[in-house]
Amino acid sequence: MALVTIITFNHVHEAELARTALEAEGIEAIVLDRFAGERLFGNSPGGVRLQVEERDVDAADAVLNRMAGVAGAEEVTPSDEAPWQPPQTCPSCGALDVARRQKWVAFFIVAAFVAAISYMQEATLLGFFIVVAVAVFVLVAASWRCRACGHTW
Repeated sequence: MALVTIITFNHVHEAELARTALEAEGIEAIVLDRFAGERLFGNSPGGVRLQVEERDVDAADAVLNRMAGVAGAEEVTPSDEAPWQPPQTCPSCGALDVARRQKWVAFFIVAAFVAAISYMQEATLLGFFIVVAVAVFVLVAASWRCRACGHTW
């Protein structure tokens, strides 16, 4: 059966660790030098390939994903399949009357006020940094508000 490269490592010890994990699961694997195609046995640095038989590719992939902490990566739904939906109810009281907060209007009013004062005081650089700080606070502020109970999130 043909051998298939399932992953390439930068160091031999990483490839050997993965090979050992595969063999513990009953999957025969070999470590090859990426450039020369020779089987490696020592601890020589360099690019190395981990290869398994073609029939064991899926099982080896599952073992390596489990080692990397992404065992369920193939089952995750990409965000473009399920687009984000705005909240329909308040998480606090369950009311249906929720509205998006208009944060940018307040930001532009504060930014204009700070810019005018900093210009008059000849401290435009300080004014610029204050406007940037206010922008950060606006971006992190809660975006939704319940009109029934006043809860924001």
